Amino acid sequence: MKRLVIAGVAAALAVVLAAAALGWHVSGRIYREALLASYDHGPEQYDDARITAVDSASITLQPLLDEGGRLAREGAWGLLWHGGSGRIGTILRHDGAGIVRAFTPYNDMPQSGDSVDLRPDPYLSDPFHARGIPFEEVVIETELGPAPAWRIAGPLPTWVVFVHGKGALRRQALRALGVVHALGFPALIVTYRNDDGAPASPDGLYHYGLTEWRDVEAALRYAIASGARDVILVGTSMGGGIVAAFLERSPLASRVRRAVLDSPMLDFGETIDWGVKQATIPGTTLPMPAVAGALGKQFAAWRYGVDWNALDFRRHADSIRAPLLLLHGDLDDTVPIATSRELAAHFPDRVTFVPFPGANHAEEWNVDSLRFDESLRAFLEPAR
Repeated sequence: MKRLVIAGVAAALAVVLAAAALGWHVSGRIYREALLASYDHGPEQYDDARITAVDSASITLQPLLDEGGRLAREGAWGLLWHGGSGRIGTILRHDGAGIVRAFTPYNDMPQSGDSVDLRPDPYLSDPFHARGIPFEEVVIETELGPAPAWRIAGPLPTWVVFVHGKGALRRQALRALGVVHALGFPALIVTYRNDDGAPASPDGLYHYGLTEWRDVEAALRYAIASGARDVILVGTSMGGGIVAAFLERSPLASRVRRAVLDSPMLDFGETIDWGVKQATIPGTTLPMPAVAGALGKQFAAWRYGVDWNALDFRRHADSIRAPLLLLHGDLDDTVPIATSRELAAHFPDRVTFVPFPGANHAEEWNVDSLRFDESLRAFLEPAR
């Protein structure tokens, strides 16, 4: 009997230790890959495809790694090579040399044999060089210091403020800028804490909206001081969570007429769970245990002070009065589309939800620019 008790205790202890090890491992990954603003993603890797032929209108690409699967997918994608960039579009044909696609170079032409990287940002430049839209470099004074922004003029009294996603650049806004500018809205494309050129957060961590919203508030103060009567907010990915946090917390939320959330990270905890479901145990092809997300989040709360409840912006969404447009791809492997569906279902009177079949994270414009532009235009025109 004593041996059975000892065996049972040993087995229970082994389970506890395994759970602790799993929770520690997952929480460490949360810290390194999601929280740490200085996380090193490594040097540029031009390993998606190799150019086998190119001219000023078309390019032939032979797939290499192409982890995003963009080379063989219809849509518009950014193309980056050592020393240059451009955009690929319609698939023209397949031949023995590779996949032939429409091509627009932005600067120097690449050469046959160059290796390239495919990006979801189709405009790899500033507003003028990418879309022919004049802009001004300005500085927003945030509570942590000056943060750079692009300012685009327009005749209307309502400004549009763009907030990009985690680790992205201001150019992420250039997809939607075409419609915004054509409608006559002035625009402000901002940076926030931990961006390149902007102040670092005191702890060196991303807070997924819980602190970053104050930088958006500083941008609104700038817009209002510059003559804006009211504003429209556009947030992508974590930028969508930042916009939601602003709308729930800022005294300036009443100045927001409308908000557009593109692939928004509305619940950081559920996003972590979504990522864990798609992960494997290190060194194996075995899926992560279902409990890994819960354990990792609990350990992250203990180790790093993450408040998961505060990072579920759906909990207080009833305080948001501005009409919302949610754009989300049904193949999003980063932020679960279910969070957008649920928010829209809870507030059908003020939330317009537009799903995009075949789109991964923040790829709605890429795979169906017509649907994206029409949805955005229909939502924004009443605010003119």
